[in-house]
Amino acid sequence: MHNSNLMRDSEKKILRTWNYGGLMMIGAALLLFYGQTLLGLWKLWLSDPDYQYALVIPFVSAYIIWKKRIIIASMPVRPSWNGGIFVFLFLTVSLYGILGSSPSVVRCALPLMILSITLFCYGWQRFRALAYPLFLLLFMIPLPTILETKIGVPLKYLSTKLGEILLRAVGVSVYVEGNIIDLGVTQLQVVDACSGLRYILPLLGLGVIFVYFFEKTRWKQILLVFVTIPISILANGLRISITGFLVQNHGLKTAEGFFHGFSGWLIFVFAIVLLISVYALLRLPARYKSAGRFTRQFYDAALKTDASESNKIPVTLTCIALLVGGLLNVTTAAMQPVGIQNGFSAFPLTLKDWHGRMETMDSRIIKLSGAEQAFNATYRSPRGEIVALYMGYRSSPFTESENFFHSPNVCLPSLGWKTLEIETHTITEVPGFGEIKVRKMLIEKSGLKQLVYYWFQTKEYVSADVNINRFHLTLHALFRDNTHDLFIRPISPLQPTESLTEAEKRLDRFVRILMADLLAFLRKNQSAITKPG
Repeated sequence: MHNSNLMRDSEKKILRTWNYGGLMMIGAALLLFYGQTLLGLWKLWLSDPDYQYALVIPFVSAYIIWKKRIIIASMPVRPSWNGGIFVFLFLTVSLYGILGSSPSVVRCALPLMILSITLFCYGWQRFRALAYPLFLLLFMIPLPTILETKIGVPLKYLSTKLGEILLRAVGVSVYVEGNIIDLGVTQLQVVDACSGLRYILPLLGLGVIFVYFFEKTRWKQILLVFVTIPISILANGLRISITGFLVQNHGLKTAEGFFHGFSGWLIFVFAIVLLISVYALLRLPARYKSAGRFTRQFYDAALKTDASESNKIPVTLTCIALLVGGLLNVTTAAMQPVGIQNGFSAFPLTLKDWHGRMETMDSRIIKLSGAEQAFNATYRSPRGEIVALYMGYRSSPFTESENFFHSPNVCLPSLGWKTLEIETHTITEVPGFGEIKVRKMLIEKSGLKQLVYYWFQTKEYVSADVNINRFHLTLHALFRDNTHDLFIRPISPLQPTESLTEAEKRLDRFVRILMADLLAFLRKNQSAITKPG
C-alpha cells in the first residue's frame, strides 16, 4: 500500500511537467485561426454519411494519449527550431487555403500544423511519442480535391468494370459507357459517392487503428493496412452489382431509398469481416507478452531525467503567428460580397452578331458546380456556328464553401466523353486583358467532337488553372482588394469536315466578343451586398 502511494505521488510530480497554460494558449490560437475551417468540417461530419466515422477518431487519439500520459510527461521538453520551419510552412499553406477558398488545402494543413507545433514547442522525444495519435487526425480530413480527382476517377472506373463483371456473372446483360451502366430498362451512373472512396477512407483509418492495438509485427501491420484498399474496391463493386441486379429484376424503387443506404452499411460490415479474416490468417499461435504495469523503478528513472528547457519563446511565437493569421482571416471573411443587381441570368443573349437561347439548369447542379449563380445559354451566329456557354459566378470568393468551381477535365470524362487533347491555349486581343491563357480540350463521344475552352477569372486576373486562380484570390485578400470570381466555359461542336484550327479561330472570335460584353455587364450591374447581422 505504501509503495502504491509513493507511485501515485511520483505520478503527480511527473504530470506537473505538462505546461497546461502553454497548451491552452496554443489551443485558443488554433481555434481562432482555424475556426471557420473547423466549423465547416463539423457540418460535413454531421451531414455527410461518408465522413461520420471521423467523429470517433478524436476519442481514439485522446485515449491513446491518455494511456501514454505518464511516459510522455516524463520526457524532457527540448524545443526544436527545425519544427518552427514547418510551422511557418503550414501557416503559409493554411493562409493560401483560407484566403484562396481552398478548404481541401487548409483542412489537410490543420493536423500537420498540430504535429509541427508539437515538434517546435516540445521537441523530438515528445513528438515521436505523440506522432501516432496525432497522425490519426488526418483520417478525419476529406481527401483534397486534386487527390480525390486523381484517385476517384480511376476508382469509379474500376468499380464500374467490377460491377459489370459481377452483373454479367449472374446473367444480367449490361452495356457500360464511361461511368454509366446501361441495363436496358434504365441507366445507373457511378457518381463520386459510389467511387469506392466512401469505403477506402474509413477502412484505411480502421486498419491503422486495428494494427496499433492488435498487431505488433511490422510487415503484418503494413500488409493489413494496405489490404484495405482492394477490400474496399471489391466491396464497392459488389454494392454496384447488387443495385444493378435489383433494378433489373425488381425495379428502380426497390434499389433506392432505404435499401440503398442500408446496403452501404451492410457492405461496409462485409469489408470489416474480410479485414478481420485476413488478420486471422496472419495471426501466429504465439501470444504477445504484455508490457506489464509501470514499476517504482520507472517512476524513479522518470523523475531523474535531464532538466527540460524552457519553451516559452516557441509557444509565444506560435501563438502570435496564429493570432495574426486569425485576425487576417476574420477581416477577410467580413468583406462584403460583390453581387449582381438583377442576377447573372440578366446577362445579354445578344453578343454582337451572335444570338442566344437560355438553357435550363437544375439549381442543385449549379450548387454542386461551385457557383452561387450561373448562366447557361446556346449562341448561334448568322453562319450557323454554335457555341454553348456556361458561366458560374461567386460573389464571396474568400469564404469557405463545400464546393469550388469544377474543371471540365474531371466532369466531362465522367459523362463518357473521351479527352483527345488538352493543353494551354493563348487568345490575343482580348478586351480588358490583352491576352489570356485558357485550358483547351478536344473531346469526343460517339463520333461527335467538341472543342472546349475554360478559365477562371477575377476582376484583374485570368487563369487556366484553378490553383493559380486561388493564388490570385489570396493576393486580392492580402491587399484588401475585394473581387468576384468567375468560371467560364464555352463549347463548340466540330463539323465533320472542319479542322481543329478552324474551330479554334471561331471560339477565339467568340471569346473576344464575350469578354467585351461581360466586362461592360459587370461594370454596370455589380454592387456590394451588405451581409445580414
